[in-house]
Amino acid sequence: QDFHFQQWFRENTRSLRRGFALYKETPFQFCLAFLVVYSIGAYLPLVFLAERAKEFGADESDANRQLAAAGGALSIGAFAMLAVGDRLQLTPMLLQGLGLIAMGFCAVVMLIINNYAGLLSSIILFSFFSGGTLFLSGPSVEQALKSPEKSAHGLGHCQFWDSIFVFIGPPIAGFLYDVTGSYTAPYLIGGLSLVISGALVIAGDRSVKRRRRLSSSSSFAKERNNTFGSIMAQYMYNARNLSIESSL
Repeated sequence: QDFHFQQWFRENTRSLRRGFALYKETPFQFCLAFLVVYSIGAYLPLVFLAERAKEFGADESDANRQLAAAGGALSIGAFAMLAVGDRLQLTPMLLQGLGLIAMGFCAVVMLIINNYAGLLSSIILFSFFSGGTLFLSGPSVEQALKSPEKSAHGLGHCQFWDSIFVFIGPPIAGFLYDVTGSYTAPYLIGGLSLVISGALVIAGDRSVKRRRRLSSSSSFAKERNNTFGSIMAQYMYNARNLSIESSL
């Protein structure tokens, strides 16, 4: 039992070291930066939905109905954005970044509309893109890290930090409302944070593509040099055999 425990301890220690080594990699740093900004701002526009619906004359049942509509749009968006990305041949990180920027614009629209129908429509769109971006988190991490083992570690670390920062957004929204007395600051900061997180993901996508192009070009050059060396070695070998044969 002691031996098995020690083996288990060593394996888990190595796994933790491999996981923490990801923090030194630039693509994973982009994933974490996006996640921190997203987790703080994604829920700011949703904190005051019931209050705003009541301001537009909706009753309690209407305010609850918009949450149900948001949940349905969340599920539909997860599959719809994946289908769109497959159709247009977009990478997961690029598609996720575009979805985050669209969420930011929807948050700003929630602020400037002045009727319940517009609020409900913007919530449905916001939830639609939110479902897609959440569904693409795993493929985006896998695209950034390229290795299945690294992707598993990276996704676990991302979910850990997301579970922490997701609780920061609602208190920030309440604090901003208490200080300013209006919904402007929570919605603007939430929308801005989503746009920034989308820009970070798109920048990470460009970084990953650039690294892969450099890696493929260097591997092609290495392969070409190896091929050239093989041809020269074969030529010298044939020339040596011909000279030996001619001397005989």
